[in-house]
Amino acid sequence: MATTVKCPHCGNKFSPEVALEHDIRIQLEKEFAGKLNEQSIAFEERESVVNQREEKMEIEMRKRLLEREKVMKEEADRTAREKANLEVREKQMELDREKERLNLLHRKHMNDGIEKARQEERMKLAEAQKKLDDQSKLINEMKRRAEQGSMQAQGEVQELALEEHLKHTFLRDQVEEVAKGKRGGDCVHHVKDSFGNLCGRILYESKRTKTFGNDWTSKLKEDMRLTQADIGVIVTEVLPADMAHFGLRDGVWICTFAEFKALAALFRESLCRVGEVRIAQENKGDKMKMLYNYLTDIEFRQKIEAIVEAFRQMQDDLNKEKTQTYSRWARREKQIMQVVENTAGLYGDVRGIAGNAVKEIEALETGGITLLV
Repeated sequence: MATTVKCPHCGNKFSPEVALEHDIRIQLEKEFAGKLNEQSIAFEERESVVNQREEKMEIEMRKRLLEREKVMKEEADRTAREKANLEVREKQMELDREKERLNLLHRKHMNDGIEKARQEERMKLAEAQKKLDDQSKLINEMKRRAEQGSMQAQGEVQELALEEHLKHTFLRDQVEEVAKGKRGGDCVHHVKDSFGNLCGRILYESKRTKTFGNDWTSKLKEDMRLTQADIGVIVTEVLPADMAHFGLRDGVWICTFAEFKALAALFRESLCRVGEVRIAQENKGDKMKMLYNYLTDIEFRQKIEAIVEAFRQMQDDLNKEKTQTYSRWARREKQIMQVVENTAGLYGDVRGIAGNAVKEIEALETGGITLLV
């Protein structure tokens, strides 16, 4: 009757040779499962670290943008105030000097004739009043320009934040800034697919004023025709009075800066889907010809040869591992047989010397020793 060995792992019975191979395979599977689990844990830890790093970078970027916006606003306000105060002081000193000169002139010509002096005085006073009114208008105009400059600086900060978000979020796309004074909005987002094909354009206009301009949508639609944009978006701090949140008006999307990020991803995904459909329908005949040329080209053959060579290398490595495993099994089997033969010889020597004083060992007497694996 053939000798069998019971596997302690699964409980099945095998011959000694099969049992040894079965035990080695189970141990290898356990080692492979352990390594796979360790790699999975390490991958999850790296993914967690990357996510934390991205969140930290986003928070840092927002903080820098807010600080930059605050510094620019304070600098613009301070510069405007200083410039306005300096102009006011200079104009006031000039007016004081003019009044003093008029007073001196009045006293000088007092004796030349009361009527003539009064007439000249009225003329000078009228001239001085006119100058005073002109200077007052100039001061008001300078204050208005200073306030406009401050609002323009705030708008540039939002425009910069808008462009930075598009560039850092959609890395393979192209974000083109429109030069100041040039028609075409503030920036153009060129949406591209994974192959670099242009799927469409999104034109963004940044506004940061206290009221919403009714002519903004019509102006942006004209700019869309100039830039050949598919979608137009106005990012504004103040929405129209009849809009509580983002929406479409006259073919132009209107939203706040807080809503802009989600809408930018949505618009881009829509253009990518449309671009895929358009590209799939274009030049089908040319694509079949390109595919045939590629399949018959030497580059395709070289890539297939590289794949086959890699497969052969993997097959050779597997055969080497099998040979090494069989060699180890044969070496261990020989070692085990030597131990069995030496043990049986030692038992026979002892029995020959001591006789029946040594109890029989059935396995050694019959030669049916069984090795448990």
